Amino acid sequence: MKIGEYVTLKTFRKTDLGFMLTDGVDEVLLHYAQSKSEHEEGDLVTVFIYADKKKRPTATEMDVILTLGHPGFVHVVDVTDTSVFVNINTPKDIMISKDDLGHHDYWPQVGDTLFVNLKLKNDTLIGELPKREFIKDLKKNVVYNDYEMVDGYVLKVGEKGISIISKDMMYIFVPTFETRGKYRVGEAVRVKITKNIGNEYYGSLIENKEVMIDEDRNIILDYLNHHHYQMKLTAKSSSEDVFKILKMSRKAFKRAYGGLYKDGLIEFDEEKTWLKK
Repeated sequence: MKIGEYVTLKTFRKTDLGFMLTDGVDEVLLHYAQSKSEHEEGDLVTVFIYADKKKRPTATEMDVILTLGHPGFVHVVDVTDTSVFVNINTPKDIMISKDDLGHHDYWPQVGDTLFVNLKLKNDTLIGELPKREFIKDLKKNVVYNDYEMVDGYVLKVGEKGISIISKDMMYIFVPTFETRGKYRVGEAVRVKITKNIGNEYYGSLIENKEVMIDEDRNIILDYLNHHHYQMKLTAKSSSEDVFKILKMSRKAFKRAYGGLYKDGLIEFDEEKTWLKK
């Protein structure tokens, strides 16, 4: 009788709390609240086995979302200083360790969606956020085209970019220069597929060019207004310097920068740019 899996057991008696079930060797309690119907002695009942708060094997007839070896999408129901909890439709929520969640600034919020794989640790079910290799090994007949818009959820926020899992359970990587703003694990996103290299998808979270030019212009103007109306960047600045200061690509910077100069809003010399008063 393994925790985390469905088993078919025989009913052998009723108690004040529920039905006692057995596999012929071990016994487990099916609480009345977790039973779909009345059961008589000798009835066969298919149940999911989980560990209650006292780490005792307990049964439920309810349809759970995840089982061992079968990952899926679940909702965040609680966030503490050390852990995040998701609900798989059992009375006891499943903990996601802080070691899986990365920096606290990127933790999910209640209501966000996580892609979770169940693990058994010390006879207790816990959840983990699968890594790229695990997701790529899932067998799926899904193909995305370049520039296709795909719905998914943030899986991980890293220094080099954001890992996303689509609703089709496909892994998509978005480089940092293809993002704007701050994202969190579990956040719903709509990503544009930009290329497929070696059956690995890459994407962008940047909106269409016209919208982004306006946003990028505002980023530059906001920086100037908060840094004494000048910055140590020009059209000749390196990609590294542009990203370090404004968190945008050099290409996006030059588009917005050129428009600001054309509109007479900025001036520059060899070393810096300033806001034209």
